[in-house]
Order: sequence, then structure tokens, then C-alpha cells
Amino acid sequence: MAIHLVIDGYNLTAVMTTPGISAMDLEGTREELIKRLSVYKRIKRHKITVVFDGKKSGNFYRAKMNQGGIEIIFSKDGEEADQILKELAKAERQNLTLVTSDRAVVSFAEACGTVAIPSDEFNEILSTALYNDMKGVVDEDDEEAALSNKSGNPRKLSKQERKRLQRIKKL
Repeated sequence: MAIHLVIDGYNLTAVMTTPGISAMDLEGTREELIKRLSVYKRIKRHKITVVFDGKKSGNFYRAKMNQGGIEIIFSKDGEEADQILKELAKAERQNLTLVTSDRAVVSFAEACGTVAIPSDEFNEILSTALYNDMKGVVDEDDEEAALSNKSGNPRKLSKQERKRLQRIKKL
């Protein structure tokens, strides 16, 4: 099963710290995010879609583009990115992993059966993957093998939490 990462763009840029780029420089932070996600896509081979708010842009339609293998969607004038995130969560359900810290979107997505990961947690996963790639470290799934040997654990996590943790390991 291929993972489709759908990311709340400005939500993730808010938790990123990028030397030399001001948090107020929206275009600079967007470009840096896309650059980092392009490298991440090359490493992990996940389908990645980033959704940005364009509600004050004056566009009468959603703007879609592809940059570095990353699908980028800007919402149309008067539309919030949250609405697009909810539509994608409802449409793809189980193959989709949503990255956002917006509680309303997370609640909606989880009700649809989609796994949601907070932006700060994904930022750590992203940074670790990029660092390991830079250092030439190979990712190992030893932890997954150790967890599969369990039998009869009375303190078993909820199904939703197990699904979330399993999806995080694949990232």
C-alpha cells in the first residue's frame, strides 16, 4: 500500500526553523519546504501533496502545480486549505496520511479513517530522514520486527493509535 502524504503547508512551515529565512517571508519558507519535501520524496518514494491557503489570493479557482515531484495546491479565493484537506481525507481515507496540527481537521480525518500526524512530529521525522540521507545512514525496521513477536499484551494500544504508530514507522 503506497502512502499518500497530504500536508497542511503553512501549518508545517510554522514549525520549521530555517536559518537565513524569516518566518514572515512566506515565499521563501514555501520554497524551502518544497525543497526539503522533494529530497524526502526521493528517499521514501511517497506521493506527497502540499496544500496552502490562497483564500486572499484573488484566484477564482484552485491553483495546482508540480514542483520537484511534489503536488502543490493553493485554495481559491474565499476557500481555506482546511476544506481541501478534509475533501482529500474523505476521498482517500485509508491510503492517506494527513500532516496538520489543526484539531478540527484532525478530528474530521480520524472520523474518516485517515491517519493524522501533528506538524511538529512530522517535522522531526522529516529532519531525521534528511539528516540520515546526508550522512548516508540506512533506515532499519528492527523495531517493527520486535513488535510483531508480541502475544497477549493486556495493555494493547487502541486500534487507531496502533494504526497511527504503524504509519509513522513507514514515514
